[in-house]
Order: sequence, then structure tokens, then C-alpha cells
Amino acid sequence: MLKRLEEGSTRTVTSAEGQPEKYVLMNFEVSWDVMPDVAVEALPEATRERMDELFELVHAKPQKAVQELREMMVLHPEVPCLTNWLINCLRAGTKADRREAMELCQGLFSRMPDYFFARTTLADLWLDERDVDKAAELIFGPGCVLTRLYPERKVFHISEVRHWFYLCARIKILRGEPEIAVGWQLAYGI
Repeated sequence: MLKRLEEGSTRTVTSAEGQPEKYVLMNFEVSWDVMPDVAVEALPEATRERMDELFELVHAKPQKAVQELREMMVLHPEVPCLTNWLINCLRAGTKADRREAMELCQGLFSRMPDYFFARTTLADLWLDERDVDKAAELIFGPGCVLTRLYPERKVFHISEVRHWFYLCARIKILRGEPEIAVGWQLAYGI
């Protein structure tokens, strides 16, 4: 994990020789490790193993995962990643599939507003529909800072950070501010 950075700081730390040592730009840690999820950990081992397999299928052949994800989502509504995976599979489908994805995502965000990917996936879907203002309201929220959206969190998974940076850049591009988007785009390459 990256070293935790100080709240709200943007400063340079210098070495004894006066040379810049590091730049402090974020006020949270980034983890590459699997984030703890009590709901997933409570599932039977066989279900967790199948989820690992489904995760691969979602990325390789999304349409082949749809039916099983629908079933698992009903069996385990307390596990939001199953719904999020289904939403992402449906995004690649027909217009009706994309409409269903939007409805599922709005429902997921309504039920679990603290689930990070409910927020970011919903913003992404709104951007797909060119509703930039709704997406910006979700992503930039209070102060355009990730930890203001989730003040109780100090650690974010790299996939969360990258998705948030990607959406920030996409919003700025769609608002006609490509020069601002460049900074977000560079951050996205973490």
C-alpha cells in the first residue's frame, strides 16, 4: 500500500539536500490487495470460488455470464458486486439490455449509496447517455475530492481510484474542458 498522505495537502517534501523527495497530492491510501467485504466473506466457499470464475467470465465473455449473475444476484442481494457485474455485462448488449442496466444501477445506488461502484457505474451510464450534469453531481459531489464522497474511508482499491479518475477526465472532456481532463487522464495511469 502507498503511504497514507496528509488530509487536504498538496505540498513537496524535500530531502536533507533540499531536493524534492515526494509530492503529496492525495489524502488516502491506495491498495492493490483485495478489499475486505463482509458480505462476500459470509458466503459459502463454493460460492466465492464460483464468483472468482464468474469475474473472469464477465471480462472475457460478458454475455455468457448474464444468466448466472441474474440468479446469483437474486440469491445474494447483500453482495452488490454481483449486481454491478451484471450491469457491466448488460452494457455491452442491446438497447433493452442497457435500459435494464440503468434501472439495476439506479436501484443499487438507491439501496446501497455507500457502495463505491454503484455511484461510479451510475455516473458512467449517465455519461453514456450524455447526461453530463447528473454524472458530475455524483462524481464531483461535495468538493471534487474522493474522501469527501466517502469520509469514513482512508483506503481505496486501485480499481476504485482509476475508475474515479477516468470518470473525472471523461466528464471534463464532455464539458469541453480537455485541458483540465489531461490532469485526470495522467492520474488515471497510476
